[in-house]
Amino acid sequence: MLEVLYSEATGELELSGTRQDLRLLGRLLSAPAGTCDLAENREPAPYDRSLARISFREDPAGGAAAIVAEGTVLRISGGRDALDLLAADIEDFAEESELSHHLHVDFPTCDFIASGSDPLVVAFLR
Repeated sequence: MLEVLYSEATGELELSGTRQDLRLLGRLLSAPAGTCDLAENREPAPYDRSLARISFREDPAGGAAAIVAEGTVLRISGGRDALDLLAADIEDFAEESELSHHLHVDFPTCDFIASGSDPLVVAFLR
């Protein structure tokens, strides 16, 4: 199962899961909208808290993908092209990376991510 941790001080998010979980999330993001429940981490250090759900939706008007933590939900929205790029990055990471590696998905590093998005690190569960 996936988990998402959030740092109050930096606004940084860590999305982690097994290879299979991350591949499934990438495929899930190809739908127009959906949700995914997350595992709760009761000891999220060095982060402050664990989120409960990912909610995503395609914006028919297009545009870059916005990634924002709101309360206990990680909200992802954007145009189809941006969501497909995000999904591909997550799936490629899951397929090709070593277990000790991580992936940064943030603005301006990724031009398909909207400015104002929370910085996201994708990693394998430890």
